[in-house]
Amino acid sequence: MADLKPIVPSFVVQEEGSRKVLVYLNIPELKVKRTFPNFIKQIPINGEQRILNFQNQSFTFTLNIQTKNKETKIYSLSIARLPGEIQPERCSIKYQRGGCWITLNKIERMSWMNRICDDLTPGLDIQENDNQNTEVSAPVEDIQLRNTNMPAPFNLVPLAPPPPPSQTPTALNSQA
Repeated sequence: MADLKPIVPSFVVQEEGSRKVLVYLNIPELKVKRTFPNFIKQIPINGEQRILNFQNQSFTFTLNIQTKNKETKIYSLSIARLPGEIQPERCSIKYQRGGCWITLNKIERMSWMNRICDDLTPGLDIQENDNQNTEVSAPVEDIQLRNTNMPAPFNLVPLAPPPPPSQTPTALNSQA
């Protein structure tokens, strides 16, 4: 088997409340099935999660996908520095057809979006890997935008698919 170069999936970042950040990773080939006995949870049927590692201010995700042509594609995203600290033990991933949602629970109640979008701050420090594939994770298509009633250029943001429903509200969510 030849060395496979990881594909960096396209992703969308959005804040949910003051303590939670959702990262949607677009993985077009991903197929899922419901687990037994928990029918709400979905797991990949054509993929294997290789790495999901949360640190205080970073995370790494790698998923191997088997395509229809029996090819293996590796999707990998490594954020070396987040705009703030997270609680690694409270972070999670939920799979759905065509992608997955990574939930990051922030320690401080500050907005990350200003830091991510501002040219003068580091934003998301995505680790570069010379071994990464330059192939994009999804076909080029028109992106549906939503007006957020904010001043330009921040008023138009890409729409991500809706996040998966939460199973049960946590004590932290009720404080937000």
